[in-house]
Amino acid sequence: MNLLLDLLFPPRCAFCGALMDRPGEGVCPDCVLPLVPPEKILRPVGERGYPCAVALYYDGPVQTGVRAMKFQGKSWRTKVFARYIVQAAAEHLSGSFDAVTYVPVSPRRRFVRGYDQAQILAREAAGIWGVRAERTLRKVRHNRAQSSLSSPRERQENVKNAYAVPWPGQVAGRRFLLIDDVCTTGGTMAACADALTAAGAASVVCAALAGGHGANIPE
Repeated sequence: MNLLLDLLFPPRCAFCGALMDRPGEGVCPDCVLPLVPPEKILRPVGERGYPCAVALYYDGPVQTGVRAMKFQGKSWRTKVFARYIVQAAAEHLSGSFDAVTYVPVSPRRRFVRGYDQAQILAREAAGIWGVRAERTLRKVRHNRAQSSLSSPRERQENVKNAYAVPWPGQVAGRRFLLIDDVCTTGGTMAACADALTAAGAASVVCAALAGGHGANIPE
């Protein structure tokens, strides 16, 4: 069966999309991933300084892979991406959470894409730990894409009051790991973490596949 599947759907690199001889780790030999150094993986986001673990810089094949996942219907790449999130969270946030949730897209974007990539990422990551990713947040305002804005202030204002917790009793007193695909300035993560905190969550830590460029993660 596996041989037949490989013939019908040959394994591809989750980042650059190149065909591979065998699935392996889901990354082809030609992709040199821009790993964030261990001492820079953890960074604070938002005014409250929520800890956020970022596994990779948003450069080269990482950017290619994330864009394909979000805009080209390549949601299968989340299976590989989730492993990097899990590793970063396990190494830097271990013991800080007991539930997994995610940053939701707006209903409009979900309709256009056909899926919510952060939800799938969180589901894959939670599955590795043997738990379930929970839907705790709802996007209540369709705003501009964060990637279309340049300044941190614009990004912060863009997501202000964009997220809500429909069922506060679901989050009260619990410690959450909040997952998203990309964390640039941290504005979206912080807005969601603030909403969870306001609804009574005991604490919130965050993790993302990628964020920042080159040698530094932007503040």
